[in-house]
Amino acid sequence: MAEATRELPAEAAPGLAPPAASPWRLALRRLLRKRLAVVALVLIALFYFVGLFAPLLAPKDYRDQDLETTLQGPSLEHPLGTDRLGRDQLSRVIWSSRTTIIITVATVVTGSLVLAVGLGLLSGYLGGAVDTAIMRTGEVFASLPGLPMLILINATMRDKARRAVDWLEAHLSTDALGFFVLLAVLGAIALAALAAWLLAGEGRRSGGWLGLGFVAAALILILWSLQGVFATPGSADYFLIFGALSLFFWVGGARVIRSQVLSLRETEYVLAARAMGASTWRILGSHLLPNVSPIIIVGVSASLGAIAGSEIALTFLGVGVHDPTPSFGAMIFEGASQPVLRNHPHLLLAPAVVVGLLIFAFNLLGDALNDVLTPKAR
Repeated sequence: MAEATRELPAEAAPGLAPPAASPWRLALRRLLRKRLAVVALVLIALFYFVGLFAPLLAPKDYRDQDLETTLQGPSLEHPLGTDRLGRDQLSRVIWSSRTTIIITVATVVTGSLVLAVGLGLLSGYLGGAVDTAIMRTGEVFASLPGLPMLILINATMRDKARRAVDWLEAHLSTDALGFFVLLAVLGAIALAALAAWLLAGEGRRSGGWLGLGFVAAALILILWSLQGVFATPGSADYFLIFGALSLFFWVGGARVIRSQVLSLRETEYVLAARAMGASTWRILGSHLLPNVSPIIIVGVSASLGAIAGSEIALTFLGVGVHDPTPSFGAMIFEGASQPVLRNHPHLLLAPAVVVGLLIFAFNLLGDALNDVLTPKAR
């Protein structure tokens, strides 16, 4: 009888409770119960899908000009009309979403993840001189007026950024032999690290090999992503804008993560790991990072709308993305004047509606994730 009970699965054995769902699965269930959050996710997914596949979805080239069809209203040939140069508005809206996606994702990866998470973890766990240096540097950036500094950086560093991007494109282009050599070296490192981890014994497997392989694979992904950025006109503007935004968007996230790590580093499991001889990087990656990941997710989701709005505002003020690269900021600027708005409202309506829905969806998703992942903060 005992053997028969032992052969039954856990959920079928009498008197045994079903296995508990993981915290992430429970959080996903709570998120999907929120209708506004689901609507926001659908809108954001649709926006990113359109932006990523802009070359395939755009009906016309966003640079094509037809001076005989300028300032036309919506029609079958041009569903959103044309601008003052006869360019198709629908194609420019689709490509503008690609511009927003590139800058937003790059800023989130560099500013909100690499800088904010990395510096916040180091500052909170190591303390001392490291904490002082990181936090004082953050206070310097936080004390500067954000938007004027972004305008100043974008207005004065454009030529240097363009020369730097041209140099990168020349050395990391798919036409250069060094690019393929670098990819081959990184691929060999990733495969060797994975093989070393797999061949090691069950009890002797080190996370360092997996970390090395992950870093090599991430560098390969970054190099291929750079090819997509280089292939898009205006790549120098992309690098300049997300670089400037990353300088100012990491401070708040690093402070929040640091405050959490300061309390987590005195908990029993961290003290036990330290007593067992675990390295600093293992404690940061295996014990502290998973416990602050809900805060990271909430912070990133809350910053997406602000990052997208900053890029659009910079372009609207004339120091962001420049022609011929399309941007929502430039489209809104062209359609915001009173004569154009009175006679051709479609020039402002289409980009303004898309931008409004996107930022609204980001805010709804951020609020929903805050309720789901940090319920004690409600």
